Amino acid sequence: MKTFPLATNSLSRRLFTAAALVLSLAGVKGADYPATVLADNPSVYYRFEETSGGTAFNSATSETNSSNPYPTDATIFENGELTSPLLGEPGIDTNSFLFIGPGPGGAGDYGYVDIPESPLITPLAADGVSAAPFSAELWVQPNAYPANWSVPIVQGRNDGGANANGWNVYVSGPGAGNLAGQSYFYLDMRPSVFSGFGDFLISFGSWYHLVLSYDGTNAVFYINSVAHAIPIGPGGFVPNTANDANIGSGQTIGWLPFIGGVDEVAFYTNALTAAQVSSHYTVGTNSFRPANKPAGIVTDLPALTNFSGVPVTFNIAASGTPPLTFTWLSNSVPVGPNADAFTFTAAYPGNNGATVQVIVSNAFGPPVTSSIVTLTVATNVNIASAPGPITRNVGSHAAFHVGADGAIPLSYQWSVSTDNGSTFTPISAATNSTATNETLWLSNVQLAQSGNIYSVTVSDSFASASASASLIVQPRQDPVVPLNGVAAIIAADDPVAYWRLDETGGTLAEDAVGTFDGTYTPNSGTITYGVTSGIPHTSDPAITLAGGATIQVPWAPELNPDTAWTVETWVNPSSLGQNGGDYRLVLSSEYNDQSVGYAYNGWYLYQQPGNNFAFVTQPGNAFITAGPSDPAHGNQLVAGNWYHVVITDDTTNFNIYINGVIITAFPVATASYVAYDNQGDGQLTTAFTTAGAQFIPNGDGINPDGIGGLPSGDNSDDGGNFVIGQRDDGAFGTFLGSVDDTAIYRYALRADQVASHYAAAARLHIAKSGSNVVLTWPAGILQSASSISGIFANVPGAASPYTTSASATTFYRLLVP
Repeated sequence: MKTFPLATNSLSRRLFTAAALVLSLAGVKGADYPATVLADNPSVYYRFEETSGGTAFNSATSETNSSNPYPTDATIFENGELTSPLLGEPGIDTNSFLFIGPGPGGAGDYGYVDIPESPLITPLAADGVSAAPFSAELWVQPNAYPANWSVPIVQGRNDGGANANGWNVYVSGPGAGNLAGQSYFYLDMRPSVFSGFGDFLISFGSWYHLVLSYDGTNAVFYINSVAHAIPIGPGGFVPNTANDANIGSGQTIGWLPFIGGVDEVAFYTNALTAAQVSSHYTVGTNSFRPANKPAGIVTDLPALTNFSGVPVTFNIAASGTPPLTFTWLSNSVPVGPNADAFTFTAAYPGNNGATVQVIVSNAFGPPVTSSIVTLTVATNVNIASAPGPITRNVGSHAAFHVGADGAIPLSYQWSVSTDNGSTFTPISAATNSTATNETLWLSNVQLAQSGNIYSVTVSDSFASASASASLIVQPRQDPVVPLNGVAAIIAADDPVAYWRLDETGGTLAEDAVGTFDGTYTPNSGTITYGVTSGIPHTSDPAITLAGGATIQVPWAPELNPDTAWTVETWVNPSSLGQNGGDYRLVLSSEYNDQSVGYAYNGWYLYQQPGNNFAFVTQPGNAFITAGPSDPAHGNQLVAGNWYHVVITDDTTNFNIYINGVIITAFPVATASYVAYDNQGDGQLTTAFTTAGAQFIPNGDGINPDGIGGLPSGDNSDDGGNFVIGQRDDGAFGTFLGSVDDTAIYRYALRADQVASHYAAAARLHIAKSGSNVVLTWPAGILQSASSISGIFANVPGAASPYTTSASATTFYRLLVP
């Protein structure tokens, strides 16, 4: 997902409820809304007046035109959920459809309306490729703040830079740069337009009139007849003639279904004028059916199982004329907020066996009461994903990761067996092994450790469970990569993986310090080897990616630390945003296959169309934008220039450095993401903070069968590759340009380390210790002289840290080969 700053309008913010609109237009004589629309000759027009059945009928004249060869009636799909969309809800001139989001079957269980693809909704210009003028119109009533981006209407796909086409409207959720709880409309016209409209803060329960009018070159997006000009230009919008239009869902977009009402959907094969839009809006706002529907329960409460100490949420799907009142009862005692969800932290034994029900009411009928359901509070420990066996090269880092759930708090004890599992010795903090809760880290593994078995015992206050896996250590099979010059400086700071990208051909992109080799993957593009690098003081070459070529590194837990971490790279874009209009993926370590219900997780680094960088974290889709500190060029990227980009996560902030200078810092979420599978019963409990940037490392999500977190060394579940030049899911544009020394660390580099890497210069640090001085340095040979202009010679046997007397004046420097 990509974000732009919200577009604003000089007009005052206009937020109207249907009732308020009717009152404000009380002096306007009633008019027939469908007649008003039909007078402007829509190509298809769905009034959504149906109260039953599986068809939304087209009311436009094209339906009665015997020469029309295209199917025009729309199909109402319920995706197995018998209650969505709800038909016969109050709307304009009588009825509307109400979409209530996912049902009992999970993320893929929601209804939508499918409008057949044809020239009636996507007319083409005479060249048969470009979009001809068209308009799309609908009324929407967002009813709830979405958990993420939701899609009331879509026509097109967004499955990759080369294939992204068509358009859709979003209702924004968290991660759009909004304040908590605020939501706006966004328009996405691929590949070049993604705009949000800050002059319309959405008021949930209110109806909004949306119109997209495209004249073949540029567009206007109307909200309640307020025009927002959308300049596009040639090639900036690519029509989609392969996919139907969907109302109420993002079937081809990958985001959440819409929650709320939709009515009076129309398409035109011309660009509606401002006068026509204003007429439709005025007549429509005076044509609402009086809202007097009694409260009803659409989807009843489910019984839940939840671990002690973990938040549990009961949700009720209700209908009826707003405002609805919710009265929650636990063990027959009123509790919780006046809302459609009741969340609390389950505790054993106090909440075990507790009963929950809710009473829903409004002003138009008697209250309705849900079923009484029971909460079971679990206390066992469940190993959701055990660590798997791994093979690592001599000298590499190695990490074992466990995914577990149980009563909070959980504790972890890692142990090692050197006798094939007969005995295990607990591991405490040591120089080459560190256990950080879910992950055991080993550094500089050696052949002597091959065959060791590492075990973890996960405990809560009531129970425990264990799992184990073996380590195989092998000699390096690759040619040795020289670690001199800047490479020595970087290697001295202990990266987990370091790709120098100095190969002269072939498919191997070698990890110079670890096990995590990549593969040069041309796809349909080209890879140029031996390109001149921009790193100072080095003749080490780089590579150039063009036409969709990438470097693919298989998923590994070491590349996706669950504590502090850093990624750094050198990049030289050969093409700027205005030369393609799409987001270009520089680096990516993410997983996104929402079609099967996995948690969207990981991160990626964009080159944005606005010619700066954006670092994006998931699942919150938090954009952290940064341009180079380069006032002479408007702090924007320049094609042909090299940039040193470093991103650190110090567990407090995400920090972005460009060319050795910190550009921005953005808070990391203040609480950990929690996802529990409730003993594998498929009912997930999720909780994560909205403060800061929500972040789950790539491969640390929860899948729909309740198996969360990946076994070490396995990316077949919900982990994606680390990719240079593309997102793992293929979305958006591939990077065009050169890339050089790229590294990942399992800690946050300090500012002085970043500056040292950018300058390709080792820093010599001197500190006084009593009557001595202590010299430390990351790489290079220590030299000394008696005067600044004297002859410097190697200090015999000097290694960092080096202690010497402070009694004589001596000058020191570093020689980095």
